[in-house]
Amino acid sequence: MRILCMLVSALVLAACSQTPRESLDEARQALAESRYADAIAAADAGLAGEADAVTLWGLELVKLEALARDARGDDTLAQLERLAAARPEQMPADQYASTADQLKSAGQGPATILVLDLGLQRFPDDATLLALIEEAKAAPAAGSEELELLRSLGYVD
Repeated sequence: MRILCMLVSALVLAACSQTPRESLDEARQALAESRYADAIAAADAGLAGEADAVTLWGLELVKLEALARDARGDDTLAQLERLAAARPEQMPADQYASTADQLKSAGQGPATILVLDLGLQRFPDDATLLALIEEAKAAPAAGSEELELLRSLGYVD
C-alpha cells in the first residue's frame, strides 16, 4: 500500500510540473503583466528543465528583460555578460540598446551606462549605442554617479 501511495504521489507531481515551453509562456505572461519576480521565477524553472535551444534562448531573454525592468542592475549585467559570452552571435547591438533602455526606465542609471559600454566594446561603431551614450552624457547632473561613471569609462573628459 505504501508503494502505491508513493507511486501516486510521484505521478501527481509529474503531472503538475511544467515543461520548459510552458514555463516560457508563463514567464512571458508575467512579464507582460509587469510581474517581474514571477517572470524571473518562471524563467528559472524552465531553465532548470531540458528544452530545445529556441525555448532556452527565449527563457534567457525573458529573464534578462525581467531583471532589467525589476531594477536589478547588477543581476541584469551578469545575465547579459553570461549570454554574450555563451552566444555572442545571438547578442546584436540592439539587444544592448534595449536592455539599457529597460534599465533606464527602471531608474538604474549606472547600470544603463555599463550596459551601453559593454555594447560599445562589441559594436564600437553602432550608431544607436553611440547616440544613447551621448544622451546619457547630456542627462546627468554634475557630480552624479552616472557622470563619474561616464568619466571613468572615458566618455567624458
